[in-house]
Amino acid sequence: MRRTLLLVASALAACTPGPVGAEAARATIHVEMVEFAFRPRVVVLRAGTPVRIVLRNRGQIAHQLDADYLRRVAVQLVTEALYVEAVGLAIVRLNPGGSARLDFLPGRRGRFSFACTIEGHREAGMTGVLEVR
Repeated sequence: MRRTLLLVASALAACTPGPVGAEAARATIHVEMVEFAFRPRVVVLRAGTPVRIVLRNRGQIAHQLDADYLRRVAVQLVTEALYVEAVGLAIVRLNPGGSARLDFLPGRRGRFSFACTIEGHREAGMTGVLEVR
């Protein structure tokens, strides 16, 4: 299946939806994955404001998002075939044409890097920054 998704979570556990639940107002940011870039490269978030990041792989090959910041927060991941609540999301991998939705509540302020960690992609420049203000 072309639109498969690989999810690696450091801990799969049911989380209380709290402020990242469906009822909360949230900012929505769209991030495209292409060869070999994230668009936008800098994703600006507000601490304390729930966010939804919609990932879309517009490229011709698989890409993934690896963000240390997401390993420390409760995240809801939704795709066409999957719904997961996890404390500590490690990697989201999307095949060409695939998409995923990440809902979480940014807390810690700062600049945090993310990258596509498929061999050679980071080295080709597929990196970005989560900037939490």
